[in-house]
Amino acid sequence: MRPSDIVQSSATGQIKLRDSYQQASLTIETLAAKANVSQDTIKRLLDTKKCSKGVQRRQVTKIAKALGIEPTDIVDPKDWNAENKLPPEFESLIAEKIKTFCGRRFVFKAFQDFIKEKPHGYFTIIGDAGMGKSSIVAKYVSEHKSPCYFNILVERRNRPELFLKSIRQQLIDRYQLPNSENADLPTLLAKVAGKLPLGERLVIAVDALDEVEQEAGENLLHLPTTLPDGVYFLLTRRPHNLGQKRLSLSPGVPVKELDLRDRKYVNFNQDDIKEYIRYLLYTDSQYKEKLRNWIQTRSIPDTTFVEQLADKSENNFMYLRYVLPAIANGDYNDLSLKELPDGLQEYYQNHWVRMRMEAQPGSMSLLQ
Repeated sequence: MRPSDIVQSSATGQIKLRDSYQQASLTIETLAAKANVSQDTIKRLLDTKKCSKGVQRRQVTKIAKALGIEPTDIVDPKDWNAENKLPPEFESLIAEKIKTFCGRRFVFKAFQDFIKEKPHGYFTIIGDAGMGKSSIVAKYVSEHKSPCYFNILVERRNRPELFLKSIRQQLIDRYQLPNSENADLPTLLAKVAGKLPLGERLVIAVDALDEVEQEAGENLLHLPTTLPDGVYFLLTRRPHNLGQKRLSLSPGVPVKELDLRDRKYVNFNQDDIKEYIRYLLYTDSQYKEKLRNWIQTRSIPDTTFVEQLADKSENNFMYLRYVLPAIANGDYNDLSLKELPDGLQEYYQNHWVRMRMEAQPGSMSLLQ
């Protein structure tokens, strides 16, 4: 959509706008001056001055920037991102990843700080398998409708030419880039940068660089060594061995790596893990009743269940995505809380032992 396109505030957006300027000790008059918009524009967004057509997107952007909030806090995200549709090939993956998403606010804050402080750059989230990297990207893309690409090894969707084809089409559709059907990535980014209104940014999210299949030599996915102002990449990967990073950039290009394994993030990770457990225990319609029945039949206090399972998870969301449904489905009815597997590796070992035990009677009957 263009900056001149017309949008309207949502009911919750009107409340957020009023609360935000009051918390900032501003009035409609002082907010209008700070954002360089008319007072009538703010009143239309507050729905105190009737306007059937709404206001321009650029005006909403100015007001949001002046208050330190997002335009989608004022306008419903579905309306704000009406033309910024998710790539169809990733819609189901994104929906699955965000279905029970919890926490990770410290990651999003670090990225938001990065793009506010730097004119352009690369921000990389690093973590072991199961630490929620793909879910973080999916959540960001879902909320901001950013162009995105998920490298998926098992689907062979992990080649540079497939990445470029997908991102190129997303950028052409979003920014109406003529004569760009064969453009390379640096050319596309330069064209988009020339179209970005003041204060707007382009964030391209790319998941799982470690799964990229590409001949040695150049940057993975041929990511540019330089970026125009207003353009950012949000990347994820597992820890790499020496020589596997393959992201060589020109001097001066801002770079930040957030390693989820870093000791300074331990408490944040533990809090997010506990939030996820509580979500399934109290909110999730599919599992909450069965989980509560499991802990109540064993007379386990809720807080004990959350604390001990969080310890057993070793801050790994994949562990919880397997173990919590298994508990709910009765797979561990013969075990106590203490006997549940410790960590993802022990879960896998336990899982395969149980599968062999369940398969044994069937196998014997085939031999008889």
